[in-house]
Amino acid sequence: MLEDALPLWRPFLVEVGVEEIPSQYIRDITSAYRDLIMDEFALMRLSSRDIAAYATPRRLVVMGQVSSRQSPLQETVRGPLMANAYQNGVPTPALLGFCRRLGIGPAEVQTMGEGDKTYVCAVIEKPIEAAEDLLPGIMERAFAAIPLARSMRWGDHDYRFIRPVRWCSLWLDDQALPLSITGVASQPYTYGNRTDQPGALEIRGIASYEQALAQGFVVLDPMRRQEAIVSEADELAASVGGVPAYDEGLMEEVVNLVEWPTPFLGAFDAAFLEVPQEVLMTSMKVHQRYFPVIDGEGRLMPYFIGVRNGIGRSLETVVHGNEKVLRARLSDALYFYRADRRHRLEDYVEALDRVVFHAKLGTYGDKIRRLHHIFQETRDEWPLTTLEQDLFHRTLDLYKTDLLTQVVQEFPELQGTMGGIYAEQEGLPTPIVQAIRDQYHPGYQGDIIPETTLGRLLVLLDRLDTVLLGLSQGLKPTGSEDPFGMRRSALAIGRILMESQVWEKPARHLFDQVGHILGVDEGGIQEAFELTFGRVTRFLESDRHIAAQWSTPVLQAACPWHTFSDRLSLLERLHQKPDWELVAQAYKRIDRVIGDTRATDSTPEVTLPAELAVQAAVEQVRHAPTPDAWWNAVQTLSEAVRVFFDAVLVNDPDPQVQAARKQLLALARTQYNRYFDMSQV
Repeated sequence: MLEDALPLWRPFLVEVGVEEIPSQYIRDITSAYRDLIMDEFALMRLSSRDIAAYATPRRLVVMGQVSSRQSPLQETVRGPLMANAYQNGVPTPALLGFCRRLGIGPAEVQTMGEGDKTYVCAVIEKPIEAAEDLLPGIMERAFAAIPLARSMRWGDHDYRFIRPVRWCSLWLDDQALPLSITGVASQPYTYGNRTDQPGALEIRGIASYEQALAQGFVVLDPMRRQEAIVSEADELAASVGGVPAYDEGLMEEVVNLVEWPTPFLGAFDAAFLEVPQEVLMTSMKVHQRYFPVIDGEGRLMPYFIGVRNGIGRSLETVVHGNEKVLRARLSDALYFYRADRRHRLEDYVEALDRVVFHAKLGTYGDKIRRLHHIFQETRDEWPLTTLEQDLFHRTLDLYKTDLLTQVVQEFPELQGTMGGIYAEQEGLPTPIVQAIRDQYHPGYQGDIIPETTLGRLLVLLDRLDTVLLGLSQGLKPTGSEDPFGMRRSALAIGRILMESQVWEKPARHLFDQVGHILGVDEGGIQEAFELTFGRVTRFLESDRHIAAQWSTPVLQAACPWHTFSDRLSLLERLHQKPDWELVAQAYKRIDRVIGDTRATDSTPEVTLPAELAVQAAVEQVRHAPTPDAWWNAVQTLSEAVRVFFDAVLVNDPDPQVQAARKQLLALARTQYNRYFDMSQV
């Protein structure tokens, strides 16, 4: 009766305190701990709801509601064969041993059938345990199972985590439960932020936990920390007539570096604005985790927003110290920039022969010469004027030269960007400037492709060289490992082919041409194409929400990939039509009968009416000018194919007749696949 009186849902909270976790790992560790706890709840037959996970640099917290006890479970345990359980109606030792093991009497057993055999069995009620007895083990196992990019040991123990664990506690309502995380025993305490409240703060239950954090100057929810940063930073920037230049990645990093954010406004000497603002902003963001301040036109102002961890005592001293550090950083940037300005990009061209691209693929000089050769062999395939072709050769000479500049060696994030800036300052033609600037796009899944034709062609040939030669030299991605970025390069190839009209032929033709120029064998070309195809289908599914069952047949067709959207719409529309099944059946029958027979350019010699009808229908489909005309002609062809199969024997004993009929059907199959691959639908 007492158990029945317990509430169904009970709030729980687990906190694990650690040394500062590197900010880049916090999100993954927090979500993994939450998911592992939920998996353990399900495994232990505990219901849960409203599970939330939070983290600061010094703590992981998971809270929510859990059922007060396990759900009931009956388990059927199979015993010996019925024939071995009784002898002359008397229980045998086999049956008695089975009963002793389960703690039941022979009268409680039942029977069950498996195939043609009958066994004795027993239905056992699994014990129902209370949540307070299960939670400690759940939290400990889940924490031990957190996947880590890197880990460490400390003390004399063999426990591993990304940083040492310093404290922990586990609560169910106001009840403190025993817990041991990496050998650290739980206590009814938490700790505030290291700057303002480093001492222990007593907890009396879940309701008092948030009060303890507030007393310790800790904001647990990262969204609240971000809101506090944005609100105060906006006001500080507005006080000097600007706005903060927020960056999503930097914001997440700063939020995960502090427990109680206190933004502050700093300034630097306006003389540093001589340096391109991309350099100054990168120095502020990457080295100092500052948010630059820009004006309404997007121009950098001589101010920045920093974020302190703590309530802000002696903030003037903090501001002064940060300004001093930034001044040194910007002085270096100014020195590097002025040193670079004493050279032209072409001064670095010969030195690229001493910069290794990859040990197996040679230097950047080697790569550039390969791209010149590829372009020269294919120059008539691209939508470029004679002038643009000359500009592209010049672009190839210069696009990697900024790797040797001092600014890029100090700030690798500015590869391409600085090349474009220096090219513009030298007065090089705008198409060259834009292509150099855009050479690293798309750099990630949601990134844009280059805006110009030269930029798209540059990225396309650069990534084709990387993927085709890289895979042929064994630089293959495996599992989650892809140290040379083959998947990213393959996706860039696919997206440029899909999102621009720089290549007007089927994608596979481009891989074949470039692969043969580079001396890659057929297997290597196929592997590179398959990697690109796979990355594109995954991108379409995750980013555009287009399932592979629709994208695959459209991408497989021998058409330019930039027509993908129109052909996908056509497939989706036709698939709903009542005549689709007739066409699909005719195609499948052709595919099944002729197998690997491939269509040739020759017209087969046929004489029978059914054969001639198919031949005429094929020609009608071939010359259909629009997708709708093609579909009407395909329906006529499908009816002719149906009659053909009823009238003739494809596998005729005469080899010449059989070959002609198969060739006729192969030509028909080709016309079915004009806009999408019917075999993949």
